[in-house]
Amino acid sequence: MDTSRILNILFIVGMLLVAAAIYLFNPTEYTFMPKCIFKSLTGFSCPGCGFQRSLHAFLHGDFASAIRYNYFFLIAMPYLFSVVMSDVILRGEARRRWQRFTHSRWVLLGFVILAMAWWIVRNITGL
Repeated sequence: MDTSRILNILFIVGMLLVAAAIYLFNPTEYTFMPKCIFKSLTGFSCPGCGFQRSLHAFLHGDFASAIRYNYFFLIAMPYLFSVVMSDVILRGEARRRWQRFTHSRWVLLGFVILAMAWWIVRNITGL
């Protein structure tokens, strides 16, 4: 088995362990779950603030709460899933096709612009 295959398997196992930890331990109830350093230092929410709580709610089937914790979850999760698919899971021509989309300059630029817009809007409106 080649090194990249082993790294991909380790990545998937690591992601499953993180998902299991977030599923089992509600980030709002356990102090050992990481907190946002940016928010701790500045008092402002970053684009990802609420993602742990959002993922916890999503994994428990509470989709409305998942979205309320971080509205950007609706955009980020499908995109991040696509990136993992294209970089870790798929092989051959399917991988190349997905990567042409997920790694395209315009898709990445759009994702960054949406994240920055969300960052500004959430801090102005208090969402």
